[in-house]
Amino acid sequence: MSGGEPQETPAQEAEEERSLERIEAGGIPLTAERRLSELRDGGSAAFTSDLSVTGFALCHKLGLKPLSQVMGSSIYQVGYQASTWPMMMGGSVLTEMDTLSEAWNEVRRRALNRLELEARHAGADAVVAVQLRTSTHEWAAGAIEYAVLGTAVRRAGAHPNEQPVLTELSVSDYAQLVNAGIEPLGIVAWTSVFFAAYEANWLMEPNRMNPVQNYELPEFTAGVYGAREQVMERLGAQAQLLQASGIVGVRIGHTIRRQEVGSANRSRGGLVITFDAIGTAVRDTATPAQQTPKTTVDLSI
Repeated sequence: MSGGEPQETPAQEAEEERSLERIEAGGIPLTAERRLSELRDGGSAAFTSDLSVTGFALCHKLGLKPLSQVMGSSIYQVGYQASTWPMMMGGSVLTEMDTLSEAWNEVRRRALNRLELEARHAGADAVVAVQLRTSTHEWAAGAIEYAVLGTAVRRAGAHPNEQPVLTELSVSDYAQLVNAGIEPLGIVAWTSVFFAAYEANWLMEPNRMNPVQNYELPEFTAGVYGAREQVMERLGAQAQLLQASGIVGVRIGHTIRRQEVGSANRSRGGLVITFDAIGTAVRDTATPAQQTPKTTVDLSI
């Protein structure tokens, strides 16, 4: 028998093929499902968590049982963005780059869906302290990666949830909402990518090349506002679908980069503005839990 790398057995190859089929369908690999199911069923494997020591201890004080660290990930190829605006006409142009917006929203949706699947297999009713990470890779030109991590938890006495609630809230914030009669419903998020073009005669206007006074660049300001309004509208629509009364912990971010779009003889310069927002949808469900009053005796008298 020759040395070298160990050969996979037919059973291992078959399992890898089934796992790939599951991923193509938006699911998770068999190995991840098996490990999480063993944890749910009280197997001997130790659980993992990305909670701090303080957060872990707080879970026990608040009646939350940490079950496992869970993850969702997706690497997504971005398609070709066609130029749908007039390249050679005068005037400024503000348009959404639909292909890029769709790519960011779909890769995040796939990652969050896989996070929810892992939590479900672990027997959780919620995932707290969800962290989101995005990146690009030199080895996959034009691809974007979205990864989400959190800790699956279950409230004392609660049954596993068919659709665990995902939230960016910390352990303490999650527990405070629940104790106050406010129900976290899930993460809402959206990304919009806009192109704000220079006007055709942008560089010919006074002060553009050698400014001698302060002035606003209105086409670029409009681009930021356009992206923001699109994102906030979509965030509100998602919250309505969840029948939420509001969104808490909203984080907003945006990036701007200068770029030429179009072909060599039909191009326009401008800014690509990427605007995103994410938060947790919530709903008032009950009267806040009443705290039992404590008797305090003043001994200083």
